[in-house]
Amino acid sequence: MTKTIDEQLAATERPARRRLEAALRFIVGAALFVVVLRWLAPNWGELAASVDLHLGWALVGVLGTTLASFVTAARWRLLAEVMGGTKLPFVAYFYGLVVTRLIGQFTSTLAMDLVGRGMALRSAGSERSLGHAATQVVLERIFDAALPLVLLTWALCVRDGWLPVSPLVSLALFCLGFLALAIPLLRPAVGVALRLYLWLKLRVARWRRKQIETDSKRELDAAPTVDAALAAKVATYSLLRFAAVVVQFWGIARAVGIQVSWDQMAGATPVAQLAGMLGLTPGGLGVLEAGWVVGLGWVGLASVAISLFVLAQRVGVIASFGLLSAISWPLAKRAALPASIPAAPPTPDD
Repeated sequence: MTKTIDEQLAATERPARRRLEAALRFIVGAALFVVVLRWLAPNWGELAASVDLHLGWALVGVLGTTLASFVTAARWRLLAEVMGGTKLPFVAYFYGLVVTRLIGQFTSTLAMDLVGRGMALRSAGSERSLGHAATQVVLERIFDAALPLVLLTWALCVRDGWLPVSPLVSLALFCLGFLALAIPLLRPAVGVALRLYLWLKLRVARWRRKQIETDSKRELDAAPTVDAALAAKVATYSLLRFAAVVVQFWGIARAVGIQVSWDQMAGATPVAQLAGMLGLTPGGLGVLEAGWVVGLGWVGLASVAISLFVLAQRVGVIASFGLLSAISWPLAKRAALPASIPAAPPTPDD
């Protein structure tokens, strides 16, 4: 059937509109990045003089990134298989995660999580829809938002001396408390989060005058039955991920000579994580830096050290994910399911 003139115009306008939206997000992020650095008003000579490179700590940062990616990929694989996803080798999840995180530094972290990761699995041989993968990301983000909120409370208690035990002991107690709360509360939280996600998805589609091709009820039905064992596993993975992320950024900070303790980094990281989850600009550009300014300033770092860190972490994250993508790509390519395996018939949410 011949397309109408309106349909032809809409088809040509969408790519231009997407490029314009991407350009605007980059401009906003870059502007916010510049504002953050100018607000810190560092003396650039003092900033350069304060750099004291340590290769050993840089390797610690890369190790933290690797561990965080490993744990996140394991959590993703767990949720995917519980929800009936195609069984794929672990390297497919690891590579899909690190390469989308790398691309997300230049496009949209949120879009890479919701769409890019699903496309990575499809290219590795998954027979499930992109909506199936997006639902897993929504479940992950429940923990990625809840845990930083809990640990912000811990950081506040440590900073103001409200706890009679050492920071390490109190952190362990807060983590145990998070596990205890996650097991009974995850199931209702999953239902609320998925319904909110699907409601927002429908509203955005209507705003963009785009036809919804997914079945919302099917996506809800695809969500796993959250029992105590699954909740405990996902919560444990989330705690391990946070610990690895702290190691990652602690290594980056110490690699450029910033004297920051592990508990200061653990207190600042939740603020940056919550800011970075917005995903409104490429790689959270500007937004993530603002989160680090608030978090590191809150734990007592000077403006010069903060400005040096926001620059170092941006370079360090891109370099680490680039390295991990390059290392895991040949392994993922070798482990991908053979192309001769017939794909399943498209489902209504494909």
